[in-house]
Amino acid sequence: MKDYEIYLFDFDGTLCDTTEGIFNSVIYSLQCFGITETDREKLRFFVGPPLFESYKTLYNVSDDDAKWLIEKYRERYREKAAEESVLYDGVTELLQELKRRNKKIAIASSKPKYFVDEIAKYHDIYKYFDFIAAETFANNHSSKEELINTCLDYFGNPDKATVLMTGDRCYDVDGANAVGVDSAGAVFGFGTIDELTTAGTTYILNKPEDLLA
Repeated sequence: MKDYEIYLFDFDGTLCDTTEGIFNSVIYSLQCFGITETDREKLRFFVGPPLFESYKTLYNVSDDDAKWLIEKYRERYREKAAEESVLYDGVTELLQELKRRNKKIAIASSKPKYFVDEIAKYHDIYKYFDFIAAETFANNHSSKEELINTCLDYFGNPDKATVLMTGDRCYDVDGANAVGVDSAGAVFGFGTIDELTTAGTTYILNKPEDLLA
């Protein structure tokens, strides 16, 4: 794998397995709305895309109802996000090594920044990031392209050949391709090899430390 100067990461499904907190909070929000969801495989769609898009796509709700569901989701998630999450094996060591090599590291996530910050601090990896581009509670459906560009703006719009975006879903690869940077598809997350290669990822990662190969 080519050596890069700036490493951008998705959060859910790439650095941290947040499945338990996400699934349980989605189930809670739907129960409040009068929907009982028992298909946890279906809920995998909530890991990666903006919540707004997921509720609209899976449950065909109105914009206002999607916003209401997001508020109910966050009502529970605020209390459980950190404790119902776990870092993927090797993530801490990967971040430590990238910093040892004087690389710049950032997050580009569709998750609200409040939650990214809280979970990263809980797992003691917050200190490794130079910048975090994520959503606000008011704006919750930015594209991954926009988030990647926010990171590049922070780093002074570097040569795009020096930047790598790592994520586990096609949205991460699509965003990287739209911006014009290379991408690494993390198949240890929630995407599949087929999904990531079809999207056109530059590399496939079977484990986090493959980035150092």
